[in-house]
Amino acid sequence: MDKTLSPEESLQIIQKSISNSRKNMREGSFYYLLWGWALILASLANYFLIRNLIIQERYDDIMLLSLLAWGVFLVAAMVIQFVYLTRKGKKGKVITHLDRYIKIIWITAGLLMGLMTYLSLKVNAYPTPFILGVTAMATAVSGLMVRFRPLVLGAVVFLAAALISSFLRGTDQLLVFAVAMVLGYLIPGYIIRSSKNGDNV
Repeated sequence: MDKTLSPEESLQIIQKSISNSRKNMREGSFYYLLWGWALILASLANYFLIRNLIIQERYDDIMLLSLLAWGVFLVAAMVIQFVYLTRKGKKGKVITHLDRYIKIIWITAGLLMGLMTYLSLKVNAYPTPFILGVTAMATAVSGLMVRFRPLVLGAVVFLAAALISSFLRGTDQLLVFAVAMVLGYLIPGYIIRSSKNGDNV
């Protein structure tokens, strides 16, 4: 027969799960930094690429070369992540239910971003506001689940960037995207990485 937990015992289990997830987040700060830098470099590279192509009046090449610019950085980040995961493994790491939920959230968000990008290109629109909106949602949920304030604030930045970029032309959206990644991913990533064990943040 299962033992009925008291409210205090249930609270302790929840707090322990959150504490373990925060420690795992400190180790996982690598991913926020990796993808933060990859997306910043991709957006800036795409920005300067488009401006250069416009100056050269090579308008027909913008779509293909833009996708290529993003693809190079995204594939590079995926390869780096794969190598990192292969070398690091899961030795001594306690995987909590919160970790699993956060992983599912980001996998779902990634698939949704891919769908948003496809649909946006199909209707000849820039996907930046939609991608930032989905990023805001996933970042907010992740930050709230582990009570990590810098990540929650990062989600607010992403949401604001999504609204701002919706009023801008495509090339300017890329600059907003890059700034949002600095504030929403890099700064929280460096904060959690510099913390002792994920606490006090």
